[in-house]
Amino acid sequence: MKKAILIFAYTILILSCAENKNQKSEKTGFELNGKLSNSSNEQLYLEQMTAQGIDVIDTATLSEAGEFTFLNANPRPGFYRLRITKANFAMLVLDSSQHVSVTGDARDLGNTFKVEGSPDSKLFWELNETAKRSYQARDSMMRSYEAYANLNKGDAKKIEEFSADAETKFNTEAKRLNNYLLDFINKNSSSLVSMIALQQLMPDYSEDGYAAQYKLVDEALLKKYPHSPQTQSFHQSVVTMFQTAIGAPAPDFTFNTPEGKALSLSSFKGKILLIDFWASWCGPCRAESPNMVKLYKKFHPKGLEILGVSLDEDKNKWIEAIKKDKLEWAQISDLGGWQSAAAKLYGIQSIPQTILLDKEQKIIAKGLRAESLETKLTELFK
Repeated sequence: MKKAILIFAYTILILSCAENKNQKSEKTGFELNGKLSNSSNEQLYLEQMTAQGIDVIDTATLSEAGEFTFLNANPRPGFYRLRITKANFAMLVLDSSQHVSVTGDARDLGNTFKVEGSPDSKLFWELNETAKRSYQARDSMMRSYEAYANLNKGDAKKIEEFSADAETKFNTEAKRLNNYLLDFINKNSSSLVSMIALQQLMPDYSEDGYAAQYKLVDEALLKKYPHSPQTQSFHQSVVTMFQTAIGAPAPDFTFNTPEGKALSLSSFKGKILLIDFWASWCGPCRAESPNMVKLYKKFHPKGLEILGVSLDEDKNKWIEAIKKDKLEWAQISDLGGWQSAAAKLYGIQSIPQTILLDKEQKIIAKGLRAESLETKLTELFK
């Protein structure tokens, strides 16, 4: 389950533009205007996405012809949205030097808008559309498999053969999107949109967490936008990433078990240890639980230990999930959610996430799941 680079707190400050309708701001050369079809004098909000939340920076009213102009915005390089309602908006990536024009259908702005004058906004749209098509294709594959399995409940062999074929096609599509993302990042490393692309990369296809791609984007953005809050925040996450890179000693931390007993990462020194970041509310984490149980039963007798680190906030739901999923290994949490000290220490941006340590507690792999994790553990316990 992805954690967004920008954490959207839905406290929106509605700013009035009544005093400024008839005069243009002299403090900026930025322009944002456009025309929307099927409009009816709606109010438009230009909102900035920040780590603290969503701030309205300007408003405009659609004319009878559906035209609009924002007169008072002076956006810093970053992520914005052009909003009609909470569910009807277009995502933009803007800079204060741009002259931007937006067209679309006011009834469905997010799916119909077109933008000129903002190259990064176009890149964002391209990235989003490509990823959406891939996710839809894989969702269709999953539904086809479920339908086939239901129709052939009594024929295990047919289901197994169909499953193998479906899995191959599913993985091929996932790999295709991953390759697209890597190419996108390499071609657009100085675009803020590449931060979004990095978050979509599949952990299973990289043992080092795509360190080279993160370094490439970090250096390019620091050069292009050295004072941008988004750039500085991203840079700090990359610094953390390299502090927990493959071969680095795992930073120690101590949290409580469900029973309230303090348990440290360092107490597992001398064992092969898999740190499993998860949460009871994370659907993909819970779907991964049966595989983790299988791996624990297979490799624990050979010396594997697992330390579950939960990003829960509700202790009761955390404990309930442990029992329901039959997680027999050690579990700890500071109940800090995404603000968990361990998540920050290890730069965790999405869950489920695994980090594999050797007996000296040096990091030997990151982001492995399912078959790739089993393959790695098989190698370690030969």
